[in-house]
Amino acid sequence: MTTTEFETISVDLLTSVAGGSQLSDGMARAKQLGLHITSTTGGKHAAHSYHYQGRAFDAAGPRGAMREFYSEMSRTNPTELFYDPMGGMKHGRNIGAIGGHGTHVHLAY
Repeated sequence: MTTTEFETISVDLLTSVAGGSQLSDGMARAKQLGLHITSTTGGKHAAHSYHYQGRAFDAAGPRGAMREFYSEMSRTNPTELFYDPMGGMKHGRNIGAIGGHGTHVHLAY
């Protein structure tokens, strides 16, 4: 069995990948709200996660800030947006909470 390792890329380089400026703008807004970027391309995620494509990040911090961030990002047409206390979105559709996202907001473009 072959194990594949993924190299973590810097946040600065994320502007040149599929998520592009929307992803960078989302990261900047998360930081403005006092959230911390907890995962980009590294870590353990679902097998075909947008994280591994450089198209997603997770942000965590105060609950009020995560709620505000989720609310704002829901209006930006994200590919994925998950925060269990508020629900989830996939390709512009509300899909409800998916589990595993109670402590952070996941955003993908």
